[in-house]
Amino acid sequence: MSDPRRYGPGERLLAWSLVALQLLLLAGLVLLPGPRAWHPRGWLTAAAATAIVAAAAVAVAGAVRLGAGLTASPLPSSAARLRTTGVYACVRHPIYSALLLGGAGVVALGGRITRVGVWPALLALLWLKTRLEERALAARFPGYDSYAAATPRLLPNPVRCWRRLRDDSASTP
Repeated sequence: MSDPRRYGPGERLLAWSLVALQLLLLAGLVLLPGPRAWHPRGWLTAAAATAIVAAAAVAVAGAVRLGAGLTASPLPSSAARLRTTGVYACVRHPIYSALLLGGAGVVALGGRITRVGVWPALLALLWLKTRLEERALAARFPGYDSYAAATPRLLPNPVRCWRRLRDDSASTP
């Protein structure tokens, strides 16, 4: 949960409204009915399944790194700490990135055109959540702005990511 003493009622209402809308959009990616526009076969099925598995791994890595600071709210909890290593060395919002990657895989596997429009809506919503979250993080953690300037928001640069992860593992005893 976010720290209720740190944020006003309007901020908390906005934050949890975004979470509720996010849950509705995620449900729409999986459950929205409609006729199949395509039947995934072969490479598309393999690519979509790979995306979903990779997304799950990234989401778990992000959640584990956050530890007790994990919250669905874009307002950081009182237990939150600034994380800049591991998956957070690659992207500032790995759990949101994972939701988008996994969501794309689910849409591809589902084959329903009605679900295709949900994905950009989820992207827009998560972009808004990152904006709110980053304002709160910058206000709370003095080093956040420099971290944000050096680290992509949602789409990691694979070469830079590999170098940062390699450097992190070399410096860890």
